[in-house]
Amino acid sequence: MRTRWRIVAVLAVLAFQATASAYAQQGYPRRPIAYIVPYGPGSGNDVIARIVARKISDNWGQQVVVVNRPGATGAIGLELTASAQPDGHTMVIASTSQIINQHISKVRYDFLRDFSHVSLSGTMPYAVVVLNTYPAKSLKELVAIAKANPGKLNYTGTIGSIAHFMGEMLKSAGGIDIVMVPNKLAAESEVDVLAGRIEIWISTLSTAIKQAKAGKVRVLGVGGGKRSAELPEAPTMAEAGYSKLDVVAAYYILTPAKTPNAVNNTLNGQFVKAIADKDVKEKLVAVGVEPTTSTPLELAALVKSDVEKWGKVVKESGFRLE
Repeated sequence: MRTRWRIVAVLAVLAFQATASAYAQQGYPRRPIAYIVPYGPGSGNDVIARIVARKISDNWGQQVVVVNRPGATGAIGLELTASAQPDGHTMVIASTSQIINQHISKVRYDFLRDFSHVSLSGTMPYAVVVLNTYPAKSLKELVAIAKANPGKLNYTGTIGSIAHFMGEMLKSAGGIDIVMVPNKLAAESEVDVLAGRIEIWISTLSTAIKQAKAGKVRVLGVGGGKRSAELPEAPTMAEAGYSKLDVVAAYYILTPAKTPNAVNNTLNGQFVKAIADKDVKEKLVAVGVEPTTSTPLELAALVKSDVEKWGKVVKESGFRLE
């Protein structure tokens, strides 16, 4: 009896998969696709989404509509996506910041349970930066100065941001005591560093490049595993001796859990085609994004790895938003 029920269950699964595949190939999409951005207009997620969505709409002949749903550090947009029908007509551009938010806030979604995977749409490396006049010429020299002056060096960032927790990673990796000075906006961190009020600037490389080229700051280490073509003199974190600080913000394209694989594969093909376009690549690079795609399975593995990585970082820091 149990064997018969198992056979019936297997046949039901196969029938569902066949139906989902046919649906994706013949009936999908049936209406405009909502592309949710969990931040307001002008944010990094928003800029990337609009560049790529425009090209997908042109290529596919199917309208992809960017819908801004800001609030709660991106949680509102993620929650809307997680609760949407899993039919491929709703997707979201999430990022590493939302994974961190899941670990420090009470949210009504889980990255490992409530989403399925389409593709990466880009990455953005982070860097450790100091003023060009600061005595540290390398990351090892900065750590040595911090060790000789416990509790006296400051870094800055928004509470709960990648910069915040990368600072915690620097403290752990270097065995140093540095103090975070919180700012509400990333731009405030830049101003404080340039004014000499803060010693250590943890920033996206795209933001730091402008000041580095102007000769105002020195990039001591950059994430991403390779040197930047825009700033080739800046060493990678591995070259700087701190591979544990190899931090890259990733932008993930997700759909609700249980969205058929065939639908996700169709969307993946559209993203890969759009991001391979020369004009799209140039526009993404211009805003500091490394154009990068993946298969759905590769993205699933990356999301799982990032959830585990940042969960460990947050836990070790002992930080949690009330």
